[in-house]
Amino acid sequence: MAAAAVIAVMKADGQKIRLSKTALMVVIPIIVPIILTLAYAALRGTF
Repeated sequence: MAAAAVIAVMKADGQKIRLSKTALMVVIPIIVPIILTLAYAALRGTF
């Protein structure tokens, strides 16, 4: 949610959203486990 808030603030200022390779190396290990956990919970039916 914080990332979405930062993006919203940046877009409100009219700044272009840029993702460098370093940013992707930080974001991917955070997002992938969340997606896998949610997919597992959805398939298992534990929501």
